[in-house]
Amino acid sequence: MNQFDFKQIGKRMPYNIPDGFFDQFEERVMAKVQQDTPSLKSRKKTMRIVVRASLAISAAIVLLFIIKPLFPKSNTDDFESVELAFNKLSPDDQEYLIQIYEEDDLFINP
Repeated sequence: MNQFDFKQIGKRMPYNIPDGFFDQFEERVMAKVQQDTPSLKSRKKTMRIVVRASLAISAAIVLLFIIKPLFPKSNTDDFESVELAFNKLSPDDQEYLIQIYEEDDLFINP
């Protein structure tokens, strides 16, 4: 029976790496990175597009703040508009609406 030697644990490597592997690996990675890196010309073009888009958005926002005050709000409130619409109804329709309102009103008929 073989005796197990605790002194030999962790001493052997279970795999081998060829000589120069890491140097070749580094060269391949750098070549791929340089291939995938956009050129200075394309970066300038992209930056130009971003600047133009941000200027267009800024101009649109400024125009919104300039044009919005040119359109004044209506001075009538909601109650006035309801009252005007109610006054345009015929007397029979007005009476009908008042009757329905009184029947279904929780404050008048709890």
